[in-house]
Amino acid sequence: MAGPKATMWRLEPHSRGKHHILRRYVQAWLPIMTSSHGRVVLVDGFAGPGRYLGGEEGSPLILLKAYLEHRYRNHMTSEIVYLFIDDRADRVEHLRKEIGILELPANVQVDIQHGTYQDLFRRRLDALQESGQRLAPTFAFIDPFGYSDAPMDLTGLFLQFQRCEVLIYIPLPFVARFLDRDGQETALNALFGTNRWREGIPLSWDQRLTFLHDLFRDQLQSSGCTYVRSFEIRSGAARGYHLFFGTTSLRGLEKMKEAMWSLDPLTGQQFGDSTNGDQLVLFQAEPDTTPLLNALKEQFSNHEFSIEAAERLTLTDTPFATGHLRNRTLAPAERRGELEAITARSRVRTYAPGTRLRFRA
Repeated sequence: MAGPKATMWRLEPHSRGKHHILRRYVQAWLPIMTSSHGRVVLVDGFAGPGRYLGGEEGSPLILLKAYLEHRYRNHMTSEIVYLFIDDRADRVEHLRKEIGILELPANVQVDIQHGTYQDLFRRRLDALQESGQRLAPTFAFIDPFGYSDAPMDLTGLFLQFQRCEVLIYIPLPFVARFLDRDGQETALNALFGTNRWREGIPLSWDQRLTFLHDLFRDQLQSSGCTYVRSFEIRSGAARGYHLFFGTTSLRGLEKMKEAMWSLDPLTGQQFGDSTNGDQLVLFQAEPDTTPLLNALKEQFSNHEFSIEAAERLTLTDTPFATGHLRNRTLAPAERRGELEAITARSRVRTYAPGTRLRFRA
């Protein structure tokens, strides 16, 4: 997938969706991290010029303004470091001008580097490892033009540090298109961290997309992420454009899900949890939580379980957020006589901490 040749380019629909998600999540991430850490880092590995031809803000400005325009900014006094990397000198210069216009508070530091993400970021991580230093809590947004520019081994190196999270954009249709083309072996090996992508060559187009999605998801998880979710951005008839989120934090996973479920509708676009390819769940204001109820029944059968266990299952094993559990799933099931409470409660169909439940056979 070749990038644009000009310094600036037009904003594509998929980028609009990516930025919508990026802004929402970072707005939730910052208060959590700054409440317990004196320094946090945000990385944009493929920063670009900072703005599009139509005047729209690019990811570096979105990341900065997620803090600068945050309603709780005055309560977030930690040092906030932004590392922006791009391999084009003209785009770096344009980004410097864009950021130079902003009034940055003393606790915000912006480091703009000219070079490749895989070289510059790798050197920084290697230096930290060699010195035995810890990396401050870091969120990295990885959105390359070429699929060889964000190697899986670098992501794995980054995720070995504690309190690090990554959001990676993968245009799988472009990857799938070149799967059987000569000369792509090195790039594809780097992207997936394995040569198992070859198993997708004989598959049909839809099967190939699903296979590559699942392979990247599994490789990301094995590289150091405890939790991985993928989110598909659908624009018109276009399918297969995914954001992959990786974290070791259960709370990070919770906040990403909340960010996704609170997305405002974008004209012509839909968003869905695509972690399990055959169970795409679209993010809607009034979702059908039947899949969540079925997952709970399958896990717990007619055995006793706690509300805490149900919350964890919801968060780690389903597309739904914990906000969908009580009033939208458990209470209706109890009302229909499918669920009963084992512990005494002061009010019916409420699920305080420690509540124990059981599905009726």
